[in-house]
Amino acid sequence: MSDHRHRRRHLDPTVLRPATVAQTGIWAAQQQAPDDPLYNCAVAIALDGTLDHDALRRAVARGVAEADTLRTRFHATGDGAGLTVEPAGETGEEAEEAEEQEAGKGLLGVVDLSGHAQPEAAAEQLMEEDLRTATDLAVEAPCTHVLFVLGPRRSLLYFRYHHIALDGFGQYLHCRRLAELYTAYESGRDPAPSAAAPLVRLLDETAAYLSSPDRAADAAFWRDEFAAPPEGTPLTGRAASSGRTVDSTALLAPEQLSTLLGTVGAGVGRWSATIVAATAAYTHRLTGHPEVITSLPMAARHSRAALATPAMLANVLPLRLPVGPATTFARLVEEAGTKIRHIIRHQRYPTAHLRADLGLSADSAALVGPEVNVMAFGREFRFGSCTTTPRQLPAGLIPDLALKVYRTPAGRDGPTGPGPQPDSMKIEFLGNATLYTEDDIATHQERFLAFLESAAARPDRPLSHLPLPGNGR
Repeated sequence: MSDHRHRRRHLDPTVLRPATVAQTGIWAAQQQAPDDPLYNCAVAIALDGTLDHDALRRAVARGVAEADTLRTRFHATGDGAGLTVEPAGETGEEAEEAEEQEAGKGLLGVVDLSGHAQPEAAAEQLMEEDLRTATDLAVEAPCTHVLFVLGPRRSLLYFRYHHIALDGFGQYLHCRRLAELYTAYESGRDPAPSAAAPLVRLLDETAAYLSSPDRAADAAFWRDEFAAPPEGTPLTGRAASSGRTVDSTALLAPEQLSTLLGTVGAGVGRWSATIVAATAAYTHRLTGHPEVITSLPMAARHSRAALATPAMLANVLPLRLPVGPATTFARLVEEAGTKIRHIIRHQRYPTAHLRADLGLSADSAALVGPEVNVMAFGREFRFGSCTTTPRQLPAGLIPDLALKVYRTPAGRDGPTGPGPQPDSMKIEFLGNATLYTEDDIATHQERFLAFLESAAARPDRPLSHLPLPGNGR
């Protein structure tokens, strides 16, 4: 796997640009532990059908050429961290020859496991080994693409990246673009032009925000929000800075989704508030804290360019909810929805600045609570004639417990009859292995879903009167 980590030094130091506040924080943390792969992230995309390897090589080559962030290198500067962007070939319709040359450089590694007795297990082991290997951000590309051939009609596309280059939304944009490019090449068509902007444009937008009235207004909001000193609410009472991730996944069928979200979760955006409120209520019942902090990853993308460009712009911000024994679930959902709307308006304010405003160190747990990441964007895309199933691989970025929630569109014509089918929902529970075992995470998943079902069935009942299955942490 290490053969697919591309080492190529940038030769032109004149293009050094300051990294963003978020990237500088990641850079500093990585420099303190250069051999720790805590910022490695990855997705594995199962491809079922007859795969055109040449079309996929061309798609990866062009996708990387279009996404500046995937060709970045990071360097220490007097002010923290700077970045350079490795050159790429042309990507227009006239650049087929350049694309083929780029594809030949090995941007897509291919590992044939079709003769292995257990090809899927072998692929899992290789991916896990790669995820455990740290990236040298000064000389290595921040990403890799590897195709595992599992059989005649089954393959696995592995995309690993460093969080300094991409956030979750950026990953989605890149994978969706790969699917678009592959589909065009497989069918012999010219791909549509990329909507992505040059990375320098996003860096300029970010720098302009930091000296803008919007930044001042956001700072005032967050000062008011935390005028009273915060106290973090990790379920274990402490947070971990790194560590392997353990996980458990629940797939909720449409009828379960309707039962669990109930009437309080009806309507656009309400299911997000329902999951956040349920997490706060669950945390309150386990810890007894009268104010619960949940950590909310936000896209922090304001412009059309930012919404169309793979990059690392995300911001994880704290949401603080007062919760008492007499609080009802319906009331908590309302308050969570209001808080979420306010945070969305002020989501670009860097968490590092908020910590500095509050006098908190980078490793303070005062703003840490269970993370709730409700994906507003889809994960559905199709690679030509292949059936596609993406799976996020656990990463070491979780200081405590995290819930990642995805809507899973069911498509058309299914068990409920012809026409559009109701959506299902996937909830992934992830925990830092320093704090939780796999059994702990599975138990939290089971207890949380049972508690959510109880709360949704009795939304006007005080939380203290709702049953919480099980004992212990």
